[in-house]
Amino acid sequence: MNKNGIILLISAIVIALFLTVLNTFWLSYNGLITHKKIKKIDYYLSDFTLLSTQADGEMRYHLKALHLIHQQSTGSSEIFKPIFKAQDVDNTQLVIEAEKARQKTKNGNIELIGNVKVIKNSNEKSSGFQLATENLTYNPDTQTLQTKAAILLESSSGFIRGIGLISHLDQQEIRILSNVHAEFSPAGNQ
Repeated sequence: MNKNGIILLISAIVIALFLTVLNTFWLSYNGLITHKKIKKIDYYLSDFTLLSTQADGEMRYHLKALHLIHQQSTGSSEIFKPIFKAQDVDNTQLVIEAEKARQKTKNGNIELIGNVKVIKNSNEKSSGFQLATENLTYNPDTQTLQTKAAILLESSSGFIRGIGLISHLDQQEIRILSNVHAEFSPAGNQ
């Protein structure tokens, strides 16, 4: 091999090493910057229904929604136009609707956001009601509803307005936390 060939070979090796180091540095630097901004989506569902059951096969809730986005890194889900259906303790269907819902962990609380409505139809065992608020937390495991927002609870006998609510559906208990204003119709006027 002549002198020019050896110099060309050494120059090519040095340039290749330099470009490899530069590329490695760029990829690691680029990874540091964009790693925090990228949300990796596990799966995306559109116009779907989901049935969540307990270990014994009993229904926890039935969910129908427009879209669901599940984040792989956090295990959280974002649901658009959700409609939850669950059985109340007296076997009456309970329907919960909202503009949007978030669940931070697989079996955690479900935060309902925007124009939230809870509807329970009446049956021979209990009277129905409709609850309206702007945000609500639903826990299907403990059968609880909670909010710190203003609420309006309407039934066939009247209405109740207030701020904040805690409800244990399995005990058929609703507690309104503050600023309670109620108006009920007399029994003969229903």
